[in-house]
Amino acid sequence: MLGQFSRHTNGKSLLGLLFVLPPLLVLTLLVLWPAVDALRFSLGLVPAGNVNYTTGLDLIRSDHPTLAVFGKLFANAAFARDLRLTLFVSVTATLLLSALAYALALYGRFHRGRSTELVRTLYLLPMFIPTIIAAYALTTFYGDNGLFEAMLARVSIGYTSPIRQAWGIVLGQVWVGIPFAVLMLSSGLDGIPEEQIDAARDQGAPFWTILTRLVLPLNVVPLLIVLTFSFIGIFGSFTVPYLLGPTAPNMLGVSMQLNFGSFRQPQLAVALAVFSFAVCAVVGYLYVAATLRQNRRAA
Repeated sequence: MLGQFSRHTNGKSLLGLLFVLPPLLVLTLLVLWPAVDALRFSLGLVPAGNVNYTTGLDLIRSDHPTLAVFGKLFANAAFARDLRLTLFVSVTATLLLSALAYALALYGRFHRGRSTELVRTLYLLPMFIPTIIAAYALTTFYGDNGLFEAMLARVSIGYTSPIRQAWGIVLGQVWVGIPFAVLMLSSGLDGIPEEQIDAARDQGAPFWTILTRLVLPLNVVPLLIVLTFSFIGIFGSFTVPYLLGPTAPNMLGVSMQLNFGSFRQPQLAVALAVFSFAVCAVVGYLYVAATLRQNRRAA
């Protein structure tokens, strides 16, 4: 009887392994293997006969891992300017996006009426508009000689377009990230029991007290998710900063493409990618640590 149970369990385990094997192979071939190869390339481990990369460039080759490529990258003044722009845009856009998304989520949670459905439709709209179309729409509206400038000109108000500046990228990133952020925060707010909110109201607590003492503490994890994933997505973005950002400096996503294609420096481009992954991994670790601490406190 015990042997029959053991064979049955082993059969189920083998069947489960067969179901998991295809996505594991896809993950290995499309993510893990290229990531390891990129890391080796950024550490100078390039075989002498390797023809996968553009030949005739000043590649750093070594028989053992070396940080010479990253030293060359960090010594580049253009990288420092690109990094400052990337950090400014990532932090500013993440904070603005989170604040705006929280306001919209709170409005949808505590307000009832036709206007609520209109607001929900508006904040979901960017989800169905391709990023490139949204970028051109923002350029047409907020750019030089655009509709917004024409409207302000009628009332004799001066205007300097934020498009092709750092604030233009921030504007585009907030537009793109609104649907995900609001949906995530709204799901957390909807999970707060209505009885707790009603009990606080019955005790005479004003809305600000309910928000700071009840709603925010119970909605920490969704907020951390929005902050973390928004920062990671903005930090490594390409389309929005490429279409709305300045010519120089560039965000790191655009800088990778320029180094790889225009400047013919694939090793520096890969080093930029590895550096970006390291920054995002640190942010992801902070999210995991904060979430675990929050769960321990709840327990």
